[in-house]
Amino acid sequence: MGWKDKIRTVFQGNTNEIELGCGHTIKSHGSSVARIHMHDWFILLLLVVIEVVLYVVGPFHRYVGKDMMTDLKYPMKDNTVPVWSVPLYAVVLPIIIFLFVYLRRRDVYDLHHSILGLLFAVLITAVITDAIKNGVGRPRPDFFWRCFPDGKDEYDQWGDVKCHGKASDIKEGHKSFPSGHTSWSFAGLGFLSLYLAGKIKAFDRRGHVAKLCIVLLPLLMASLVGVSRVDDYWHHWQDVFTGGMIGLFVATFCYLQFFPAPYHTEGWGTYAYFRAVEEVRSSRQHVHSTNGGLEIERPEVQLNQRSGTTPNPFEDVEYGRISKTKAFSPSHSLLQILFQLGAHTFRNQGVEVARFHMHDWLILFLLVVIDIVLNVIEPFHRFVGSDMMTDLRYPLKDNTIPFWAVPIIAIILPLLVILVFYFIRKDVYDVHQAILGLLYSVLITSVLTDAIKDAVGRPRPDFFWRCFPDGKGVFDPITSNVKCTGLKSVIKEGHKSFPSGHRSFAGLGFLAWYLSGKIKVFDRRGHVAKLCLVFLPLLMAALVAVSRVDDYWHHWQDVFAGGLLGLTVASICYLQFFPPPYDIDGRMPHVHLQRLAEQRTGTQSMSNNPGCLTIRQPEVDSMYVQPEHGIAVSEHSARETGPIFDDDVESGRWRH
Repeated sequence: MGWKDKIRTVFQGNTNEIELGCGHTIKSHGSSVARIHMHDWFILLLLVVIEVVLYVVGPFHRYVGKDMMTDLKYPMKDNTVPVWSVPLYAVVLPIIIFLFVYLRRRDVYDLHHSILGLLFAVLITAVITDAIKNGVGRPRPDFFWRCFPDGKDEYDQWGDVKCHGKASDIKEGHKSFPSGHTSWSFAGLGFLSLYLAGKIKAFDRRGHVAKLCIVLLPLLMASLVGVSRVDDYWHHWQDVFTGGMIGLFVATFCYLQFFPAPYHTEGWGTYAYFRAVEEVRSSRQHVHSTNGGLEIERPEVQLNQRSGTTPNPFEDVEYGRISKTKAFSPSHSLLQILFQLGAHTFRNQGVEVARFHMHDWLILFLLVVIDIVLNVIEPFHRFVGSDMMTDLRYPLKDNTIPFWAVPIIAIILPLLVILVFYFIRKDVYDVHQAILGLLYSVLITSVLTDAIKDAVGRPRPDFFWRCFPDGKGVFDPITSNVKCTGLKSVIKEGHKSFPSGHRSFAGLGFLAWYLSGKIKVFDRRGHVAKLCLVFLPLLMAALVAVSRVDDYWHHWQDVFAGGLLGLTVASICYLQFFPPPYDIDGRMPHVHLQRLAEQRTGTQSMSNNPGCLTIRQPEVDSMYVQPEHGIAVSEHSARETGPIFDDDVESGRWRH
């Protein structure tokens, strides 16, 4: 094979696969592909509107004292990488490469999904970045000269700046964290890097390490853009680092909605392409000669060849529904039995489920008592010297998110969503396990947070005004420790800074997990708009956390640790009750799956009754033909490749 053939193979993939899936061009399949993803494009337009609004509204003006100007007096410079150039290299450049690949492969799935994934990666990143920018309001390194262009600084009674510069410069000066240039760059160029890694098969284990240069080039470009933001004194290094992580994280999620991982053997194509190829194969296999004519085999029988058995009716039983396309007609009495097996409501199963988890509810009540005790006791009073007051002189403010609103955001809102799914599914296992997991997430997080708060005793950023409400600091002449003159309750609360106790990431993090399983975010069908629904609770939790810093009740380290703690506990609690969202049965709790397995086992004796329908128990280790590979694999590995209970099964249709 010559070098031209090798290059052609890199961008065209397997020739046999192309022939099987031929004709997938913009002209022949473009409208149908766009129609399938119509709601994705609508959500994309909505993201554009949200981004415009976020750009127009003003950011939070964070307190900036005179002693904080040390890191904010860098000179004011123009952008090395201008704003107008960001869409060119982060969006237009990748799309040009996508078009080049399309001209070589003529695969509309690849072109459409790569463009849609890229745009979602950039716009989701933009919305997250600008929402946090406006919420945090961190001053840029050149803030002094934006605020005081003549070099003459002024401050109010709280010690905050009184800017007299241009309003537009001051507004832009409060948008340092995170870096928008960097997040956009890593979103667009990070997506391109993943795309190239799949197309050129950079991880095919053949030792062509030179391919890595092509893969790393977009990431190097994004990194240099990030470095330029620090060199231009428009951002601190933390802003650039965080922006890069956000962009790369979102780009990876969006890419994997449409494409297998780059190290996968089929990483060069889209999931939709391989489904289309399999449909062509299946249609050819279904057509065969019978008595001189053509007969189309029933798809439900063909699709069940993975186990080599008669179709099992319980494979279609989910939340009280049965497929209507089965190749048999069960008796009325058996049909009633099958529906009853899937109908798990409060009325017929609620008492049994609650009784089974009685000890869990008792422990939950015990956690409530422990958390009350932790809030009553006095926290450790950490030493605070006179020379430690620099970061503790922020003004004393009320909570933007009051304490009474936290249970509404972190508990009531997720409960409402969980109840909505119950009224749709009528599954008491799901609603009980979800509520129990949610409450455990919040209460375990509460106990851990409050226990650490009391033990650490870190002063809040507004501690000076809590300790000395009259503004006159009093310190011990020997130890130089504070001798507070304020209210005892206010001082007590002032020693509870680390970690942040607004437990939004515990409740909303659990809700994000729950939604990702219920709406099947990782079903590989490319409906990337679902990611917006999953990211929305996390964005809400992030903004609540940002408000804690804006209110000067917490340092940023407190918020970061509190969010990480809540998200970790929520993840563990969720996975105690539900499979991971990317699992084929990720929508149902473990107990529901166990119950279905028990009911399947209980019907095995019916197979020996000559007067009844034969129902065979599914073989756990059965072998079947994997559509994308054409090789025999175990059912265990199949659970990692595609859903069984998909939308087509629910609506009464079998599909590969």
